[in-house]
Amino acid sequence: MELALIERMKELHCLHQIERIISTSQGTIDEMLAAIVTTIPAAWLHPASAIARIRHGDRRYQTGDLERCQSVQSSEIRVNDRVYGSVDVGYTDRFEEASEGPFLAEERLLLDTIATRLGSLVARELAEAGWIDTLREQELLYRHLVSVLGAMAEMRDPYTAGHQKRVANLAVAIGEELGLAPKELEGLRLAASVHDIGKIMVPAEILSKPTKLTCLEYDLIKEHAEAGFQILKDVAFPWPIARIVHEHHERMDGSGYPNGLTGDQLLPESLIVAVADVVESMCAHRPYRAGLGTEAALREIEKNRGVLYDSLVVDACLRVFREKGYRCACSNA
Repeated sequence: MELALIERMKELHCLHQIERIISTSQGTIDEMLAAIVTTIPAAWLHPASAIARIRHGDRRYQTGDLERCQSVQSSEIRVNDRVYGSVDVGYTDRFEEASEGPFLAEERLLLDTIATRLGSLVARELAEAGWIDTLREQELLYRHLVSVLGAMAEMRDPYTAGHQKRVANLAVAIGEELGLAPKELEGLRLAASVHDIGKIMVPAEILSKPTKLTCLEYDLIKEHAEAGFQILKDVAFPWPIARIVHEHHERMDGSGYPNGLTGDQLLPESLIVAVADVVESMCAHRPYRAGLGTEAALREIEKNRGVLYDSLVVDACLRVFREKGYRCACSNA
């Protein structure tokens, strides 16, 4: 468990470093890529044997000679379905004892995430040259980035595979019932799609534990809202994605986490995701219990309407289920 936590923290640190370089640099894209490539090897399981390379057009930025590597994994840097380069990581030694080959599944997803983020950086460079419509292309790349990040989180917890997508679907249905504008609904959908991204720092054995969690284990899981915020806060989304992720476990009366905020301090989208998350979680099967069913979930939000959950959001959710026939995809009740 300790080793798994260390590996997740290494991956988070790598993503934080990349965002810091991109958000604070006043230099050229060449200078940013040269700095970014040096942060990558430390995130891999065997950093002493890892070599990283970023290709951008005919330019190369690397920490060593990739030709010496026994095994290499790559992910393409794309903008608008056109390849502009790649991110490559190789090991100079063989690690045949690894059950999934020389690279972990989480490392392959991390490489895809890095490539997607660099794609948005390249898109920005192209836009400044007048080659593409900045807003449209960056929004497409951000949607892809959110998709990859969501997949990373769900790999950590097989019992909640699809949970984030189901929460996103329910959140959008509630948002539509409340009359949110299309632009707001898109931000709501994307935020809900990665609301549990911070769980990549929680060891999988805790996420899938079939018995009651200890206080220490539960405290560790509760850190995922803060971790998710730290991952996303420096990405210049055109929606408040990071803040919604940060607030999705806050409650109207201030009893939630991580900051004990009250309802008047929370974004409307955060209030929606909070309700959608509770309903979908109660409907879904978990390692330690069977799904409780839709009616039990609706009774929970109805009982705590105005106390834990926003009254307007609860009312909209109840209408979506009871008047418009919405059903949780994972529930038979």
